[in-house]
Amino acid sequence: MLYQKIKVNVITGFLGSGKTTLIKKLLEHVPSDESWAVLVNEFGEVGIDGTFLEGSNATIKQVPGGCLCCVSSAAFGVGLNELIKQVNPSRIIIEPTGIGHPQQIVEQLKGPYYKGVLDVCASVCLVDVRNLSDPRYLGHPAFFDQIDHADILIASKADVYDEQDEQRFLDFAKQLQPGKAVVAFSFEGEFNLEWLNMGGDTQNSSHDHDHDHDHDHDHDHDHDHDHDHDHDHDHDHDHDHDHDHDHDHDHDHDHDHAEVIVTRTRTDVMRYEKQESNLISVGWLGQTVIATNDERFNQLVTSLRSLQSFWRFKGVLAVDGKMMSVNLTVTDITISPSIASLTSRFECLFSENSDRTKVIDLVEKTLITSD
Repeated sequence: MLYQKIKVNVITGFLGSGKTTLIKKLLEHVPSDESWAVLVNEFGEVGIDGTFLEGSNATIKQVPGGCLCCVSSAAFGVGLNELIKQVNPSRIIIEPTGIGHPQQIVEQLKGPYYKGVLDVCASVCLVDVRNLSDPRYLGHPAFFDQIDHADILIASKADVYDEQDEQRFLDFAKQLQPGKAVVAFSFEGEFNLEWLNMGGDTQNSSHDHDHDHDHDHDHDHDHDHDHDHDHDHDHDHDHDHDHDHDHDHDHDHDHDHAEVIVTRTRTDVMRYEKQESNLISVGWLGQTVIATNDERFNQLVTSLRSLQSFWRFKGVLAVDGKMMSVNLTVTDITISPSIASLTSRFECLFSENSDRTKVIDLVEKTLITSD
């Protein structure tokens, strides 16, 4: 079998930016003469995003246990090679962990090993515009790394923005150098499939800034690009990024991979704990359905959001007898019906080790030992 010029797109975005939603929407519009595959590279040991994509019009390969700053995990290369050899798709979408650095992935894809096999097209970064005024996001190196290395910059969740949010995003994007091939707003995961075919070098071309608003009101922005790119932005937020593309981390990849602590918390539930740098993942994998009621679940939501180090809770569980996919961040919660499943899995991401015991207690008292 000939493996040649398989198109590849890397879709990045910080935690809660809407990557999985956008990918699900893309998979609804796969051309009839093409076959697509998705490789999900997650930080935690309990794969979540791949589960959310099940039942879609593509082959899904989930690689949990990834590294935040590289792809040195052998599982990534194995997963990618399996998709190429076993599926030989027309296109592969790669979704890295939402708090990782995508540069190493793109470099590997463009390396000599995949020369002639992969056609690396435009990389896409999603941004929740509300986070452009949050110092916690702005202060995280991965936030800007993902933006810097993208050819296409998308403001996701556009249906929740007001005019001030929109203008903040446009002003932010206007100052990026080199400019992006496309700067656009996305409503509920909508995305122009033609953008995926743009080459990785298009960010150095005449960027047309296709502001896909679909709004009734006008935005009077001229995009003159007469700026010196010092990243002050005048966005009413303080952060220490001088944006010289060093970001005070060199990714030398000499680190040891994080230890994973595995604990049986109940006869049919395993807990997986992992810490790397300033990110902690605690995930639970059930052999059966894990259930709770709406009142207890809402209490869990409030309690997790009250923790300053909380980033995200995501998973599949039963709430009031219905299997649901849940994605919770500080600013958003998305709950939608899940495909029929006989098992549950969920994960909490947070940044302070001092909150580890508190997070475990909150989740397990609500979901694991509540019955």
